[in-house]
Amino acid sequence: MEKIVLYSAVFIGGIAAAIILLLIYGLSFTQNVVIQDVTKQYYHAGRLAVFGNAAIGFLSDSSTQNKDLDKLPHAFKIIRTGTIATIYFNPFESVYVPPQYLGVYHINASGHDGILVLQVKDGVLYGLVRFPNWANGVWEPLKGVNIKNNTLMFTRSVVSEQERIKTGAREYFTQYYAGTYKDNGKKIIGFYNLRGAKYLFEAYRKK
Repeated sequence: MEKIVLYSAVFIGGIAAAIILLLIYGLSFTQNVVIQDVTKQYYHAGRLAVFGNAAIGFLSDSSTQNKDLDKLPHAFKIIRTGTIATIYFNPFESVYVPPQYLGVYHINASGHDGILVLQVKDGVLYGLVRFPNWANGVWEPLKGVNIKNNTLMFTRSVVSEQERIKTGAREYFTQYYAGTYKDNGKKIIGFYNLRGAKYLFEAYRKK
């Protein structure tokens, strides 16, 4: 019995130590992140690490406007990822994206065919998606679009009544997409998360 207790303590201690090391590593890098929660409040994070259902970092006070957030007081905070509507990486910086990673793609998300558009305008990366056979089939602006190295990340969500009416969605939802560019930008292969489940998506350049 004593051995079982000892082994359990060592195991739990090892997990705790690993989590602490990952947290220290994640918070050791200076970042520039803006978070919008489901109540439409904005926060700036100078350092941020996400573990499971928790986002941990040095976050600013909240604001209803996405400007001058980095000038607000920051403090160490823990927030649930379920309260996050979207995350913007490097929102105040002009971005450069290789041209082969931009353009119009045919996207298939778990059997749903659509069109994905990625473009840079005035130094800002934008994205749109449209699924003609889903709800109203309208163009949906993507949130938190980020391309780093050969990885694409964005959020597709309906978190307000205005968005729900526009899209024709039956309920609110948030999907987090992450994909890897292949064949010099000709295709993107990845997954998206919805309510804790993971689904495959693929995109192929149209032009």
